[in-house]
Amino acid sequence: MRRFFQVVVLSLLALCIIVLVLLVELSPSVEPDINKQVENAESVSALINQLRRSLKDRYKPQKIDISMSQAESLLGFTQRAVPSIRSELKLSDGYADIHISYQLPLYFFPSYINLAIKVKEADGILVDEMSIGALTIPGSLALSFAESLVNSYTNSEVATKAIQQVVKTAISADQIILQLNPMDSLLKELKNVKTSGDGNESRLLQIKTAHYLKLLNNLPHSNKANKDTSLSYYIYELMTEAKAISSEDKQENLSSATLENEAVIMALAIYAGHRRFSTVVGNLSFAVDPIPTARQKTVLANRKDLSLHFIFSAAIKLLSEQGISVAVGEFKELMDRGNGGSGYSFVDLAADMAGANFAALLVDPRTAQQMQNILSLEANELLFFPNIEGLEEGMNKAQFKQKYSDIESEDYANVIAEIEMRLSILPIGQLPE
Repeated sequence: MRRFFQVVVLSLLALCIIVLVLLVELSPSVEPDINKQVENAESVSALINQLRRSLKDRYKPQKIDISMSQAESLLGFTQRAVPSIRSELKLSDGYADIHISYQLPLYFFPSYINLAIKVKEADGILVDEMSIGALTIPGSLALSFAESLVNSYTNSEVATKAIQQVVKTAISADQIILQLNPMDSLLKELKNVKTSGDGNESRLLQIKTAHYLKLLNNLPHSNKANKDTSLSYYIYELMTEAKAISSEDKQENLSSATLENEAVIMALAIYAGHRRFSTVVGNLSFAVDPIPTARQKTVLANRKDLSLHFIFSAAIKLLSEQGISVAVGEFKELMDRGNGGSGYSFVDLAADMAGANFAALLVDPRTAQQMQNILSLEANELLFFPNIEGLEEGMNKAQFKQKYSDIESEDYANVIAEIEMRLSILPIGQLPE
């Protein structure tokens, strides 16, 4: 029996070594030029408009045109958001080649998982083949495995529905055209998506978010002149309540403060941002119906747009990662450089970074209670929102390139460092980790 176990262990070890040799490589298969990829980020606005129309006309068949510049811009955004992922797209008549390199956590030396996916023009979605490192997998098997994995993780049929949406894929050297079935069935299935998070905690977050929404809805106006309300007023009121509830936890459970703070962020996103954030939390009609929204537009630095940038970024941080939240803001500014946009704004980007920083500190168990202590002292923007004086905004594409060249230039990095310094000197930036 002992010898049997030795054989099993050695066999498993040998299998692991073989897998590592086949799948893991010491260099990435792609080294994309991010600046070139996001050069035409403003072109993505047209794609977003197409997607909006497809959602609006959810009962009709749709056609989505994705140009090469739009696809490259989205790949560039991905790398800015998640630096460990590098990707590249090559189009030819009838084929799309997607190359992805994922850098594994650095233990002893750099290592990568390199994927190459070949998609063929066809009815529906046809993956011709996929390779992972030195291992080549039939495309149909790879697609089937990915479908099962996503369905299993989300406890739904969302991947199956998404694949079924595609009627035809047309590929040329400069664009991909997707003919789609009506989006209604996919949108309905998205409501069934559940991640691996704890169900009880999700339900508790729902209940607490509803509690803070009711509190917000019952607050008196912060002034009598019918002026816009500083977001700091709502933050102060909610954090005062969150601190009181957390203090009642007799076991001094740090997760109590974190959960209260998460609910505060979601309530603010729904109330002062957009009521559609409520769909992320779940059905709140058991406590609030209809979903309340702010009677007065909220502002930061006397600007409504900065309040929205701040709270949207805080919500995105809560739902994803801080890097993604900041990258979303940065990419939005790159899109705004085009005709019809408001221009690249470091002021807006500062608000995005401030919102992500705000949420990160609120949900970190090491700083959650201290954030409650600071933000419940007074309604004051200076506690959490940086000075925006001297930050440039309204730059079109030519002006941005002339002064900053690209988003990886030293001049650009200096402005980002300046914003980070302004965040660090805020009262909430002084919290020890």
